[in-house]
Formats: sequence, C-alpha cells, structure tokens
Amino acid sequence: MSPEQLRHILTRIQSLKIAVIGDFAIDFYFQKTEETGDFSVETKKEVHWAKAPKTGLGGAGNVAKNLATLGVPTSAFGLIGSDIFGRDMNFHCQNLGIHAENLKSLRSMDTPTYSKPMLGEVELNRIDFGTQEKDIVQASQDLVDSLCNQLAEYDWVIINEQFRYPLLNQHLLEKLQEAMNKAQKTGLADLRSLGNFANQVLLKVNESELAHLLDIDPAILEDNEQVPNIVQEWVKSRQQGALVTLGDRGLIYADHQHFHWQAGIPAKGPIDTVGAGDMIVAGFSAAKAAGASIQEACEFATLCAHISIHKIGETGEATPQEILDLNQL
Repeated sequence: MSPEQLRHILTRIQSLKIAVIGDFAIDFYFQKTEETGDFSVETKKEVHWAKAPKTGLGGAGNVAKNLATLGVPTSAFGLIGSDIFGRDMNFHCQNLGIHAENLKSLRSMDTPTYSKPMLGEVELNRIDFGTQEKDIVQASQDLVDSLCNQLAEYDWVIINEQFRYPLLNQHLLEKLQEAMNKAQKTGLADLRSLGNFANQVLLKVNESELAHLLDIDPAILEDNEQVPNIVQEWVKSRQQGALVTLGDRGLIYADHQHFHWQAGIPAKGPIDTVGAGDMIVAGFSAAKAAGASIQEACEFATLCAHISIHKIGETGEATPQEILDLNQL
C-alpha cells in the first residue's frame, strides 16, 4: 500500500463511529511461582507467589481497545458486574477514550475475567470469572434494543460472541441483523458458536471455525489449492461475504462478486497470536468503514495483525505510527 493511501485511511478512521457489542471481559495477567518453600501458618499449605499483575480489556473489549488505539471513536455495548473487575473495565475504557455509557453494570453478575497466571512467557491454567452467567436474558434484550435504537449514529457495527453463555443468542443476533439491514448499516461478526445464524452480516472465521461450519476435516483447509474453491462455494450460500483468517498464510475476503487472498507478512522472532483475530476484526472494520477497497482493508488488517503478534504476553494492539513504520519496510 502506498504511504499516501495508508495515511488517508488512518486520517479517515478518526472521524468514524463504530459500535462493538458482545462479550466484554478483563484479561488479568500475573507471574506465578508455585514451588516457593513458603508455607501458610494457618493452612500448612505451600504458598504460591505472584507478581507483576496487569489487566487489560479482553473479549469484545480487546476489539474495542484495538479500534481506540487506531484512533477510531468507539462505543461499547456489553454487560459487567459491580465489582473490582467491572471498575477496572470502566477505568480502561476511560483511559482509552471508549464510550462506555452502554456498558451496563449488573449486581447479580461477576464481571467476565480471564485470569491468566504466567510462567515467564508461558500461560498456565486460566481461571475464569463471570463467563458462565445465565441470568442475563432481559439485560441482553435491553442492550440489543438500545443499540438498534442508536444504529443511525454509527458507521459500522462489530458483533462479538465467545462465552459459553454469551450476551447474544440466536434470536437477538437475528434481531440485530434485521435492524442493521433496515437502517442500511454494515458490520462484521466474529462468533464462536452462532456463525450459522450470521447470514445477513459479514462473518469473520478462522480455519477451525470454518471447518466446523462446513463439517469438514480441518486438515483439508491446510491445502492452499483447495481453499479458494471451498471458501467461494461456502460464500455462495450466504447473503453476505466472509473474512477467513489462515494464520501465517494470511486472510481471504470473499463475497458473491469478489475474492481476495491477502498474503501474511512473515514473522520475525517470537510471536504471540492470542488476540490476533480481534486485531484483524478491528483493522479490517476500521479500514473498510473508512472507504478503503477490499484489498486495502485486507492489507491494513494484515499490517495491524503483524504488529500485534510480536507483542509477547499480551493481546497486542497496533498504533498508527507502528503501522506507518511497518508499511515502509
């Protein structure tokens, strides 16, 4: 991409308004040592030591963080608890300039939190809070209604679903899509289990999710010669297109009229791919909403993801300056 095209996209995205609705969470990282030789006087059990605690936005919040870091005015639509992690989420949103008026607090729920003990750069067994909430049906309904009533304010909508008991169910997802179509609003969905019901909106999937949707052996998607035909045939059955991420092989955009395979940028040194899909979602959405072509949006998303995966031990983001610098290499 020419420097002029890239600067135009980065300038244009600052005037957008993008809404992110879905499963907002906190990522809570800390270094953990289990064999300490230090025993509790009360329980007689060995004490585990922890240090270097840090938190950040996860789930749909990571997408919102990525957008905000790119300079996109971003609004969050989600549910949190009135607890320490809920307060932390509001703190991060405030620091990033994310509009959190529609990040609703419920006393009856724990703020979804991915607690991630680390051994150096290795993530140990995760401890999750709040991702199993079931009693959120009415609150979820109210939140979707709120976004439907505000759609005229936004240039793009990102729909996220990743918890076992997510904010959105099939009915609410279909209701939101219908409202978006009526309001002539575009968006992108990234869904762990509801992909079959996201037919009226652009859908982002990875290899595993695509194999599941098509009920095929994931190994088939490792064959670069078969992938284009598989993706194109699948898209024919959809009303809207799809964005397929293929790891280091890049990503594919396909709809009824277009097919573009954007090659990945070779990694340099250690990488951490946690959150890379969220970066693709944010980067592609920002560029496309800013008027970029399909090829430009795919290239922009690839630049963003390359920067993100080289930030170890975090769900990395990409700043405008980092993107400009990488594009010049």
